[in-house]
Amino acid sequence: MTEITVVNDRGASGNAGNAIVDIEFGSVTEFKKRMMDMKQKLNFMEVFFKEVMVKDEDFGTIPGTGKPTLYKPGAEKLLELYGFAALIKSREEEKNYDDGYYRAILTVQLVHRATGTIIGEGVGECSSYESKYRYRWVYENKIPNHIAKEDLLFEEKDEWKNNVKTGNTYKMFRIPNDDLFSQWNTVLKMAHKRALTGVTLQCTRSSGIFMQEEAEMDEYAGVPEEDRKKARGAQGRVASANNGRAIGASAGGQSSGSATQKNRVLAIMKKQGLDWNRLAEEATFALGHEVKKVITDIKTEDEWRKVAEHLEMFADVNGSLDDIPEELRGS
Repeated sequence: MTEITVVNDRGASGNAGNAIVDIEFGSVTEFKKRMMDMKQKLNFMEVFFKEVMVKDEDFGTIPGTGKPTLYKPGAEKLLELYGFAALIKSREEEKNYDDGYYRAILTVQLVHRATGTIIGEGVGECSSYESKYRYRWVYENKIPNHIAKEDLLFEEKDEWKNNVKTGNTYKMFRIPNDDLFSQWNTVLKMAHKRALTGVTLQCTRSSGIFMQEEAEMDEYAGVPEEDRKKARGAQGRVASANNGRAIGASAGGQSSGSATQKNRVLAIMKKQGLDWNRLAEEATFALGHEVKKVITDIKTEDEWRKVAEHLEMFADVNGSLDDIPEELRGS
């Protein structure tokens, strides 16, 4: 236990503070030992990131945030490294069968596998009233007749063909999602994901790593300086080419989609039995701009990832609460 010793109580003498305190941290030898231990752990984490963690799969930058974020697969790798098991301690749900409102609060507990010691807890919350679940974006001709177009939020999109603006524009309108019940499974899984990644960052002391700038994360993850320069140059060129492009179209750091993310999309496509036209339609909704030919119109790593996540969400919402894996079920 930390010891606090009052050295001199100056009372209300007008000086800054009422007392000088001496905080006893232990001996200098113990302090040095802890400091060396921290350095060794940081060095090991650097090796771990270089050899195990995969950018844009285990961690990456979510558009609009500018800071690297830990993804669920990366959190699971960190838990495996530390020997922690993630358990659902509790699950609270609020349901309204009249309007489809659903709210889930999950508490995830980390336990050390070898000893059974409880390491920490994290809470994740999500509801069907969050904008990405409560609303959906549609073309003008898809607006239901009972909804007044004039009352809707919309975004102007530039039309692109062969990566060149045509000068034409079109509108995407935000309408209420008329089937919030289909989002319940996704909302539950998102609450679990938020709790899991949050408690993982806390208990593995990784929050500081994911507060760094993207360039610093590249360096930490062992991306060569030459490749980082090429990526920054590519980002500049793509950003310039996409000036004025529709919201949601990413100016990623690569000139073509990652084979990993592209294969992920194609695997989901096959699993869901989608044809190319349907895939193009789903990609259009995911990216916020028209996609006619999937292979040529989806160009960046981030765009492929966004399409994959959209398709996975599409798969989730076609499930039911009965399909929730056992590890997501509360006690």
